[in-house]
Amino acid sequence: MAEQPTATQPIAPDVFLKEKVAPQFRRRLDDLRRQIMNLEQQVQERAAAQGTVRVVIEGEGGGAWYLNVGGGEMTVTAEPASTPLMTIYQSRDYFDWSVSMAGDAGLFGPSTRTGQSDLTKSRIDKLKMLKGLIQMTFTHLPDGGERSLFLQLGEGERPATPQMVLSMKAEDAQKMARGEINPQVAFMGGIVKITGDMTLAIQFGAAIM
Repeated sequence: MAEQPTATQPIAPDVFLKEKVAPQFRRRLDDLRRQIMNLEQQVQERAAAQGTVRVVIEGEGGGAWYLNVGGGEMTVTAEPASTPLMTIYQSRDYFDWSVSMAGDAGLFGPSTRTGQSDLTKSRIDKLKMLKGLIQMTFTHLPDGGERSLFLQLGEGERPATPQMVLSMKAEDAQKMARGEINPQVAFMGGIVKITGDMTLAIQFGAAIM
């Protein structure tokens, strides 16, 4: 190891190139290899995913559709390919608002480009273990109002009231959709507010993160 330069002793060019510049090449190569491994894992997670989600849009022009995931594809049908692991209820007003918020759409409305709400195998496996009704409310819309959807985990009749309510400002939802706010930071920092069954909230958060 070369002697470290002092304030009055400038670093020698060969030392700088050997100890500072050259090692960056290997570090960058290792970083790229880790990224490739991560992407391969994500591909496998999505290719192995298998399950059905029921989407109900209430109001004029609404109806019920089934999102069937399997074989690396998602199909939209009038009949389920398997028993739905959850049902998403939303009004036509909510649907129109969520479509207008972002170009990309996810299960719960505006979607991130990081795939945080994609139906992967591990997410499906975790969601299948949960039961209950969750209300997701977006507040402070430009018109001063708010919009909500209801997510029923598991089978059976829709409960009369939600076990857990999750709410956040529409502006923050847009930032999250653009990847400007990390969901975990949003939960920990109070950007996302939760009331009701905290056990269900923790389990749901762990399932979709």
